[in-house]
Formats: sequence, C-alpha cells, structure tokens
Amino acid sequence: MTLTSLAPELYRKERRSENNTSPTSGTPNFREKKVVQDFQPATTIPEADVLSEPDPAEQIHDLVKDPSPGKREGHSRRISTVQLQAKNDGNIAHIRAGLEYILSIMPDEIHIRELLKPIEGTGKEKLREVGLRTRAYNRYFQAWENLHILSDGGAMYVHDDIIQYLRNNPEALPSPSTFAEIVHLYESYRSFSQRLATHLFPWTSPFFPSHIHLHVNFQDGGRGIVSTAGNKQAPYLLVSIKSFRRLGCNLPIEIMYLGDDDLGEDYRAQLEMLPGVITRDLSQMVNDEGWELKGWAAKPFSMLLSSFREVLFVDADALFLQNPETLFEEKTYTKTGALFFKDRRIMPESKKEWLQQILPRPISRKAMATRFWTGESGHMQESGVVVVDKWRHFMAMLLVCRMNGSDRDGNKAENKIGVYDMVYGDKETFWIGWELVGDTQYSFYDGATGIIGKVEDRSPKAKDEETPPNNEITLQQDSPNGRRVSLEGNEQKPENYTICAPQLLHLDTNGKPLWFNGWLLSNKYADGNKRKPAEFEAYMMEPAIPGEVDAWKLTESNICCLTADRTVPVDESDRETIKMLIDLAKEADAVSKH
Repeated sequence: MTLTSLAPELYRKERRSENNTSPTSGTPNFREKKVVQDFQPATTIPEADVLSEPDPAEQIHDLVKDPSPGKREGHSRRISTVQLQAKNDGNIAHIRAGLEYILSIMPDEIHIRELLKPIEGTGKEKLREVGLRTRAYNRYFQAWENLHILSDGGAMYVHDDIIQYLRNNPEALPSPSTFAEIVHLYESYRSFSQRLATHLFPWTSPFFPSHIHLHVNFQDGGRGIVSTAGNKQAPYLLVSIKSFRRLGCNLPIEIMYLGDDDLGEDYRAQLEMLPGVITRDLSQMVNDEGWELKGWAAKPFSMLLSSFREVLFVDADALFLQNPETLFEEKTYTKTGALFFKDRRIMPESKKEWLQQILPRPISRKAMATRFWTGESGHMQESGVVVVDKWRHFMAMLLVCRMNGSDRDGNKAENKIGVYDMVYGDKETFWIGWELVGDTQYSFYDGATGIIGKVEDRSPKAKDEETPPNNEITLQQDSPNGRRVSLEGNEQKPENYTICAPQLLHLDTNGKPLWFNGWLLSNKYADGNKRKPAEFEAYMMEPAIPGEVDAWKLTESNICCLTADRTVPVDESDRETIKMLIDLAKEADAVSKH
C-alpha cells in the first residue's frame, strides 16, 4: 500500500504559502486530498469561515457521530470499553474503513521527526508553531478516534482490541495488505500519535491514559456549572450558588480547587452542603511538572477536566440577575457550541500585526472582525462567563489549556516570552486558542456591555462668562466631576452621565441586565467594615459605535468609569434580585452587615 502524508503536507504547505496568501482572501490556496469516502465531513462549512479544518464535531464519522444532539441532561446513553463482536458486518466495514484512512495519512519518518522535534522560539513564533502542530495532531486524533469508537442503539463503545479482531476477522483487513503488515503499520501509527499527544499536551496523564479516554469520558456528561475557588473566593460562591437556585437554575455544580491549602476542608464541607454541589481537587488531575497551575490559569483546566460535556463556567465574583441556565439555549451557542462575552471597549490598541504573526493563513473573517484586528481595543473577551460544548471543541480546549499552562509565563532572564506577556491573563486565550487550532465555531454574545451602579453627581460647572449667544455653535466644557456639559446661552443642561464601579455589566439581547462581575462591593478589595455593598441604582450601555474619545476610564482598585448620554433605572424586579443577593451576602459574611 502506498502511504500518503496529508497532515504533514498541510502543515508544510501552510508554512510555505504564508507569503503567497492574502490574509483577507478567506480562501485556502490548497485543498485536502480526498482519500476515503466514508470519512468526509457530513456537513460542508463555507470556506470563508474556516482556516484548514472544518468544525471538529462535524468531522466525526457517521458511526461515531453523536445521535442525540441538543440538551444533554439526564441522557441514558452509555460509554464503555468492550470487545468487538465477531462477524458483525457493520463492525467489519467500520474497522476496514478506519484502518484504510489512518494508513492513508500515516506520516513518513521525516514528517514524524518534524512534528516531534522540540518547539523552538518564544512568544508569537512559538505560539504559532504550537497552533500548526495542534492542527496536524487534530487530524491524526480524529482518525484514531473514528477507528476506536462505535455507536450502537444509543450506546457508545470504545474498543481497544483491533489486533485480536483482525486475527479473527481477516475480511476486515484493507486489501491487499497482510495481517502482519497492517499490525505493524497500526502500531507505528499508535506510537506516533501517542508521542505527539504527549509532546503537545502531556499534563492530562494523571487521570487519563490517552486523549481518547479523556474525550469520551464527558461525551454523555450533560450540562453543568463550573467555578474555581480558594478560601478567599468561597464566601462568594456560598452566595452565588444559592442565588442560582432561587433564580430557577438546578444544574449540577462542580467547584474546582488546587489542593487543601487553596480551599480548606471547612469551606469544602459548607459548599457541598448546598444541593447539587461537589468540590474537586484539580491539582490531582494535572501534571504541572516544570510549571505551576495557579490563579487565572486554572479556569480552562477546570472546564476541560470537569465531568460535564457542556460547561457553563462562572467566575466566583460573577452574579446573575436571570437564570444562567438560559445561556445554553442561546441560538449562537446551539449553532457553534462555544459562547463568549465581550470585555469593555477600553484602551484602543491595534493588535492586527500580532494576529497576522500568530495565526496560520488564511485568517478567518471572525478574527478580522475582532477589536484586536480593527484597533478598537486591546481587550476583546471577558472570561467571567464562558459556555463550551467540550465534545465539539475538544482540541481547542486542549490548546487553550496549554496557553494557560506550560506556555503561560515568560522569563526575562532567559529571554522567554510567555502567553501572559502578550495578552492579559486567561481571558483572550479562549477565542485566540480557537483560531489557532482552526476552529471558528464560536460566537460572542449579542447583548450589550455596560456598567451598573450609582450615577455620579451631575451638577454642571459654573457658566463661562464668555459663552457665545444662542445662535453660535454650542460649546462643550468639562465639569468639575469629569463630565461634559452643554453651555447654551444662560441655560446649562447636563449632556453626559457617568457611573464609576468595579462591576462590568452584561445585558441580554432585549437590553435587560443579565449578569455582572466584580462582586457586590463598591470596592472589591476593601476590608472589614469597609466591605459595603455598592448602590445599584442605574445602569448604562457603552456606546454602540466607538467615538474619538474613549467612553471608559480606568481608575484605582479596578474601578472603571463609563460616560454616556443615557442611563436606565434598575427596575423593581432587578432591585428585588439585587436585594436577595445582598441579603445572602450578609448571611455569608461576604459583605459588611452595617
């Protein structure tokens, strides 16, 4: 049998053709070779919306594809490791087709060395290289998974007895190869794919022997909420979880922590007394040899290693005014399987050149629509809430974890640039990780971003004696409290309003407050009796179209001020919800009671 090397060829062509492809063309200048009909994607995705790979979920073979998409709570489906039944015509066809495909993409020794050699460079060069190799690995992994998973009558089976099956069912051998030839090639492919998996993502080993075992582990895991917390954040969760239940959310909840020193036994016991809540030690699940899993970086790991298939990650300091479970029903989420939220449009900065340097070409339209590309802001995503179907986006989640793991930190003494030296924490690594792996099936929530709190004093500055008459151009002048007021003749009218608060508000698609981060305090970092709840009187939306002057201003203690021409009073329903949150916080001693 003549073996081709499609994945390495794509890998090499991408590197050779970067200078020959327009980043705005949206069309690849190479085509994948058609090898085995059975393994073509069931759904075609427009070329302008892909880089080099279609949606990973849509590449799963028909025999493997999940037969019951949609809501996943309470499914009776089974996933187990079994031996294949002999003389099953469907199994024979599946095994033969799967073997033909993995043999057709088996790389030769030169390509294996290229993919397994140490990843050199640092910063953007290393990030790009990791993305390219992950794309190649994604192809090999899907082929391997397609061969080893069978779906039958609502049950999903993982089998690992291919050699025994071929010995007993020689008709499953790809023609004209012999049993010995196929076994040798099969084992070579297995060794190579496992070595590449370990090379790229070695940290999954403590709990799962392979990525296929990790992937199928949560295929029927349903939906759930995941948060991370240490002792400082535990009081927040004692409030937010109770509020979720009162808002009608009954999803199971997993709280991830990093060892006993991170979240003590007393807090774990309190959290697990709440209905549907369990705490899990993330440090036992991750091999962080050579680096340390900590802080923000734990977020994507907690999502990936949770038991759920569909994860709603919620920061400990994030609070909802509506049932958070409704996010799973958002149309953009059901279409893409990944829902992200936008950050404030603050601090204009163009990172277009940086994106061009890290993303393989052709660069997707989604990437070119981001603020990084347009220069509107150096902040695109807010990761206080993230919704992901991990079955559909397994490879993207692996890459995001790596970006927050071994590649996270730089070292000036060693001239090493880490991911966190290039973007602010974990928050941008989600959509960028999706783009790096070639997975453009993600969406940003359509609701507006804004602020909630108390409107600042609007008293205008004293009238300038030199104000022109009414028939002249209206002047705008700064007031003492930082807003601009209109000076028209003898009449002074406030034109803009300002709210200063640490809370970043996200509104639903109807313009109603949905959730906010930054907790309940006017100063999240205050101590003792200074931990007073903020005054939630009104909210504002940031301007839909960015102006010449940034509407946001960052002040001390992570407090931001938004200036706009319209405020909306918090209505009675939301006031009741906020009162409920504050009352729960007082019970948990998470805010001052006086």
